[in-house]
Amino acid sequence: MARKKKVAPTKERVSNSNLDFIHNGLSEALLGSPEANGSQLSQVDTLFQNNRWYLISNMRQILSEIYVEHGLIKTVIDIPVDDALRDPIIIQTSQLEPEQIEDLQSKIEEQDDINTAGQAMKWNRLFGGAGIIVINEDDYEVPLSIDSIKEEDRVSFRAVDMWELFSDKQYTGDQAANMAELNQNVEFYNYYGHKLHHSRVLLLKGLEAPSFIRPRLRGWGFSVVETLIRSINQYLKATDLTFEVLDEFKIDIYKIKGLTSTLMNPKGAAKVQERVALANRQKNYQNAITMDAEDDYAQKQLSFAGISETMEGIRKQVASDLRMPMSKIFGISSAGFSSGEDDIENYNSMVQGEVRAKVKFHILKMIKIRCQQMFGFIPDDLRIEFESLRMLSSEQEENVKSQKFARLLQAKQAGELTSEEFRDACNKDQLLSIDLENDKGILEELKEQKKDAIDKPVTKPAAVPASKTAPPVAKG
Repeated sequence: MARKKKVAPTKERVSNSNLDFIHNGLSEALLGSPEANGSQLSQVDTLFQNNRWYLISNMRQILSEIYVEHGLIKTVIDIPVDDALRDPIIIQTSQLEPEQIEDLQSKIEEQDDINTAGQAMKWNRLFGGAGIIVINEDDYEVPLSIDSIKEEDRVSFRAVDMWELFSDKQYTGDQAANMAELNQNVEFYNYYGHKLHHSRVLLLKGLEAPSFIRPRLRGWGFSVVETLIRSINQYLKATDLTFEVLDEFKIDIYKIKGLTSTLMNPKGAAKVQERVALANRQKNYQNAITMDAEDDYAQKQLSFAGISETMEGIRKQVASDLRMPMSKIFGISSAGFSSGEDDIENYNSMVQGEVRAKVKFHILKMIKIRCQQMFGFIPDDLRIEFESLRMLSSEQEENVKSQKFARLLQAKQAGELTSEEFRDACNKDQLLSIDLENDKGILEELKEQKKDAIDKPVTKPAAVPASKTAPPVAKG
């Protein structure tokens, strides 16, 4: 049987087969293999590989060190809390006189209670949990009884983080899904060897974790740094790169004849180092370098092109993950036609939801304890409010005051407000540069003076006789 001759592939067939191979390779690289039944864009491999699968919230030492050493982390933790509590707390109740409310606010400022609550909130954001310890003259193991606090008793508050509170029970499942239930299950906390009853600890919980991760957090929340690892790593990597570029911005290059053969000599390396060191010493104090005629010297300078754009993109990524404007994090003002008001509004929403909403209940309880200490009772209608987060310019503040004063004046003229209520409203909002006297006796005196001025008849000057006003007549 005759063999068939193998036909050599033509140039056209070879080129077509190469093109098919390249095309198939690119298709698999970009869209995945046909066996994958879909593109890589719909797969979870990328997400799986980009997860850490462990939590930095459980690493107390790292969180403590980066808070102290990295200004970016400290800014992320502190600035929202400082903005949330920058203004005095507005205390509202009908069972206390305005002077008593002022005394209460002075006591709170004197004891630094709001800053204590703010410090606890900072630890809560950093570690994922914190607490405020109520300290009075009773035994720490006894449940806290606010009604038993007297005026002469000493009362103070202390901010602690979650790692300073060790409980006799740990998180075991969904039965302690929230901190209220966990607080009820825990009877005592161990604070540096002292047993604290759970009623003396006002707990703060960090960000809520899903049920799959919650047991690893032992009933606490997770840190705000948890979701910033990727963007912060990019920022640190970029700053390290910039530092390395600055360190090697100019590189000296010495081209020495016969360098390879010289290095093969046992003492060649020392001679080469001595030669380069001599040239560097000459550079320090002379304008010329003495070299062999066949040697060469050049200087290479690195470029900073692209680093600025990279840093800008990384800053935006950090700001996006934090929901904070770059003016708050990096001190960079808004560019272009944007005034930055939209960014500030988004930031204010974050502060309102993540800081004020979590710490408001604890501040209210601290104020109740102060009321019991100062007045011997707690008002039933006691509530607190925060000042607006929006910062107004001096011109805008004056316009607001003018509008408030006009509304109050209209209400007074219509008879809806008394003089006492009108003066109280003016003093409360500081609509005038001075405080109006609002004593009842002074108000009654002003009313009498006004009434006397209305009822008193107007007296006209008496007519002067013409003989007395006529000029003297000269005698002839």
